[in-house]
Amino acid sequence: MDADDILSYPGQPEEKENPQQSTSQTQVLTNYSKLTLKVKHIHVYRVEIINLDASTSTAIHTTADQESDQSPPIIPIREVQEQPIRCAVFQKAQQSSPELQKLVFDEKNYAYSGKNAHKKWKDLEGQQYTLEIPYATKDFACTFQLLVRHQRSYDVDTLEKYCRGETELKANSGYIQGMMFALDTVLRLGARVFTDVDGRNVDPAMKINTVCGFDILWAYRFTTKAGRNALYVNVSAKSVPITNQPNLLLLSKALLKTKRDIADEVQSASSAVPVSAWASKVGPILADLAVQIPGSSDEHRVKAVTTRSAQEQAGPEGDDDCSIVQHYKRRFGLHTTDPQAPCAQLADDTLVPLEHCVLSRPQYLRLFRGPAHDHLMLRSAIKPAARMALLQHAIDMLVKAESRELATIGMQINQKLETLPAQVLSPPKILGKDRKPLEIQKHQYWSYTVDSKIENGKQLVSWAVVVFASKETVPLNQISTFISQLVKTSQDTGLDVRNTQPPIQYAAATSDIKRTLEDACSAASKQAKASAQLLVCVLPSSSSALYGEIKRVALTVVGVQTQCVRSHNARGAHRTKLLSMIALKINVKLGGASLSLSPKDRPCMDIPTMVVSADVSHNTEARNMSVAAIVSSVDLQACRFQGTVMQHPQRLEYIENYDAIIRQCLRAFYAATRQKPQRIMYYRDGVNDSQMDAVKRLELQAIYKGCSLIEPGYRPKVTMVIARKRHSTRFVLQQQSADEMQNCVAGTVVKDAITSPSIYSFFAASHSSIHGVTKAPYYLVMHDDSSFDPQELRQLTYNLSFTYPIAMRTATMPASLYYAHRLSGAGRLQLSRPFNELPRFRSPEKAAEEKEKAGSKNRKKKKRQAEPEVHLVPVHKNIEGTMYFM
Repeated sequence: MDADDILSYPGQPEEKENPQQSTSQTQVLTNYSKLTLKVKHIHVYRVEIINLDASTSTAIHTTADQESDQSPPIIPIREVQEQPIRCAVFQKAQQSSPELQKLVFDEKNYAYSGKNAHKKWKDLEGQQYTLEIPYATKDFACTFQLLVRHQRSYDVDTLEKYCRGETELKANSGYIQGMMFALDTVLRLGARVFTDVDGRNVDPAMKINTVCGFDILWAYRFTTKAGRNALYVNVSAKSVPITNQPNLLLLSKALLKTKRDIADEVQSASSAVPVSAWASKVGPILADLAVQIPGSSDEHRVKAVTTRSAQEQAGPEGDDDCSIVQHYKRRFGLHTTDPQAPCAQLADDTLVPLEHCVLSRPQYLRLFRGPAHDHLMLRSAIKPAARMALLQHAIDMLVKAESRELATIGMQINQKLETLPAQVLSPPKILGKDRKPLEIQKHQYWSYTVDSKIENGKQLVSWAVVVFASKETVPLNQISTFISQLVKTSQDTGLDVRNTQPPIQYAAATSDIKRTLEDACSAASKQAKASAQLLVCVLPSSSSALYGEIKRVALTVVGVQTQCVRSHNARGAHRTKLLSMIALKINVKLGGASLSLSPKDRPCMDIPTMVVSADVSHNTEARNMSVAAIVSSVDLQACRFQGTVMQHPQRLEYIENYDAIIRQCLRAFYAATRQKPQRIMYYRDGVNDSQMDAVKRLELQAIYKGCSLIEPGYRPKVTMVIARKRHSTRFVLQQQSADEMQNCVAGTVVKDAITSPSIYSFFAASHSSIHGVTKAPYYLVMHDDSSFDPQELRQLTYNLSFTYPIAMRTATMPASLYYAHRLSGAGRLQLSRPFNELPRFRSPEKAAEEKEKAGSKNRKKKKRQAEPEVHLVPVHKNIEGTMYFM
């Protein structure tokens, strides 16, 4: 295939009438408003601010930790980089120069204008404007030189032609991206009609009060989007926790509340929390907060929380004969009401009792977790109609403010949110045991009963239960009850459980995992006279280290399928849905299938078709690599899949050595079906605009090369679709057909207006959310050898979301994409090193010991370079080709 063919993108195809396709038409309300540009060009200017009084070229480095009694700082630099100074100098220049009043400064290095501000400039052939500005504060006085240089102009007519599809430009072209970035920047600056809290645009009038030490506010974000035939402004709202306490002690006590404390609305945590636990529970939340401390008028940043109380901490140097509590009493006359609380460790390592760290302004809380986070999610999960009203309120405020920034660039925003046409696809017919159709409710729900069981239930003969807790914590009778109910639910679902009383063993969470799992396998084999098929592991908590090590040993060392269950689920009332989900997961891991699509509900799969999906995960516990996960179907119904995991250099988005992986996928498909696929449906997850060209070019070429490695001249038809969920587009149904939450019903498709004008794309909601507003994945068809009918491709994408085997409702995307996502997570557990020795889980003492043993940084660097950057991550031969990642 030519390079031009690979880099070309299919445009929006013509819709054809198809009487066999059953769809209904509807209207959806979106979070978009139309945008009109009243200017012909958008001009970009480079801004430089130079200190004429400087004698060196050293950069400015001012900190918030300077003591008030220090001498005023001297600015010794040539080019000023400090943002507050740049803003103040440019603002003063605008007041004294009419030429600069046409510009919108981005507070960094650029300015924008819808008018030709440089037309009358004389310096450097009319491309530069120079002005000297005297500027003084209480700390310093300097003369600055402002240089504004014209850098580039964008033609608005070219952007409008792009929206109408009349140019060859694509969404990822530098010209379109540069123009959209300029519009986004001006829109962000124009949104200052809202209150700024740590860089977030919030409206205090919409505040939600809580008893957890924070208020919930809505942070609004405005972005521009080039749609089909028009420009749009997208408005989104995110709930953010903003502090409402006067000091860190009261904030910490509020964050430490239990669920019962929150429900009872008590003022502070009712149960005592050990001081050593404060560092892990509230330390990450308080980190980087700005506080004021005694003896200083500046703000200081919190670095951490101590593991000892203020009463136990020694005072600073020169006053170390007393505690921190006594030190603050002597020097500042401050009484510490709670000396048993820990101290805050500031950025300069100063220790201050939490109650003396004053929060002088509201601030955003990061790294949220625990009951307080659950309360945040519960209170901010508003109904779709309420969220759309919130977004309409934000648009009203922005339009009525008539900001100077928007007027300068000629931006006019329609005050009404857009209503767009949409269609609702009909659900497919899904088949269970003996090809009996399962009843689908509300386009997305079904259930398994005694009369309608799963399609292919496997036999479970040899298995065992391992409880990683003491018998006092998780009694044997509770585990026996849980297992008996799990067996009954599994049999009702269709899983053939022959051994209803598996051996139960107890082990400490700190025990040798390998020996524990091997002992359990031996017990299962001895009882059933067959090799162990499954181990059910009951875990005492949600510890990632214990779970990860169990999975790593089971997948790579012992070679047995595992199913982990939290101990509170085994102890408590056994919910039927939970037991059903566990039964479905066990069946899939053993090689069974929950359901399949009827042949007529597999459009685009009329010939042998292999479905392939891939995902690259960058957030790994090892912190020095990315994980690429590829899954491919091994049957003609696209129900059974096998997976491959590859270790990548960090942040590499495209998949290396993809041709070898595709060859392996093709061999697995042929081994299972005795047919070579004539078509490959490739769904790719998570690729942004800047990476689309590279991912498409390299991975598509690798797919074709992998096919040729099977047989010279073998070239199946390939269709490549990218799926995105990281976007801020939302839909709400306008008609009576909306469900009880007024969400879009499953199968709602939007293919006009706000989709890409240059690439065939569509939004398809495969499910209706339980909480909040449904987020429909955005699909971009990057390549299509088969020239599918667009309606059939959308229907196939929706129908494949029904084949997710461990749930009794549709997935948000085709099931294969979920498999790839799960496998990328499981791939992080297939490492050769013990999971609890990875950087994320090492203790500081262990990390220091390893650093000392490793030697110098150069030796460690050579060691890392010697390791292969790209290689397959193996699994045990006993579970190769299975869906162990479920």
